[in-house]
Amino acid sequence: MYPLGNILSGEWQRSAAFKDYRTEALTNIVVERATWQALETPVAIADTTIADQGYVWLRFWLLEEETLVEKYYDEQGQSIGYYVPISMPLKRRGEQLETYSLLLALWLQPDDRVTVLHEEPFEAAVAAGDITPVEAEHAEFRIRELTAVLAKKQFPPALVRNFEIDL
Repeated sequence: MYPLGNILSGEWQRSAAFKDYRTEALTNIVVERATWQALETPVAIADTTIADQGYVWLRFWLLEEETLVEKYYDEQGQSIGYYVPISMPLKRRGEQLETYSLLLALWLQPDDRVTVLHEEPFEAAVAAGDITPVEAEHAEFRIRELTAVLAKKQFPPALVRNFEIDL
């Protein structure tokens, strides 16, 4: 889960947990790639390990959609799911991309199951005033919007869905 706050392009490059960081800017998309180093404890969402030694994460900054999508691969290069943090619209500051995490996220599994993650921390942050009413409304709208395009199989975009890696 991303904490309440900014998600920045390039932050994986500065993390000791990752190696082999790369980035590529296309016309309306920026793609970041990083490979996990050995971890003391693997990271999981539900019963799916998403981070351990040799796992690869791709982060797609979808500029037109103002959406961030992360696609995760296991150590064999098999896609294991997508993590879509619910956030405020993307911003560009020179070469830096950023968005503001609103705690909620969607977990999209290869079998098309969708799970909304982190609802309790989101509700607690709203109740505490850490997430404003405007931000809360935006988060709830984005969940509805994304689940609608997911049901029509229009999300993630084809570039993200069809992107595979060769290890």
